[in-house]
Amino acid sequence: MSQEQLLYPRGRIAMSNGDLIDVTNVKFEHTNNAKQVHTIVQKGAGIVQGNTETTVTFDMVVSEQGLERDYYGYLQNGLIKQVRLKIPGSTFTINGMVKQISAEIPLDDAIKVSITFIGKKTEN
Repeated sequence: MSQEQLLYPRGRIAMSNGDLIDVTNVKFEHTNNAKQVHTIVQKGAGIVQGNTETTVTFDMVVSEQGLERDYYGYLQNGLIKQVRLKIPGSTFTINGMVKQISAEIPLDDAIKVSITFIGKKTEN
């Protein structure tokens, strides 16, 4: 009996009308902000759901051509954009805006930029 070797394909992230090429890492978080409810008499009496929130954080390297998109303009102007996460078997679509940009300029490596995008996950 031979050992089966599975192939683990890479996911992709797209914004507006195309894949983001310079992205090196993506983190997707979707939460319902559920909270444990306690009463004076009973600890852990139940659970209440909070507001649903979606956050996508993605890191990228910057080539000599600059950033792929005008992320700073998106942030400054509060533009609503669409991000799509493509994972084998699923595509998550999030409509929202850039919340935060951070950059790292190391001495001996490529410039790194991190984007935090918040929004509403639409049903696919």
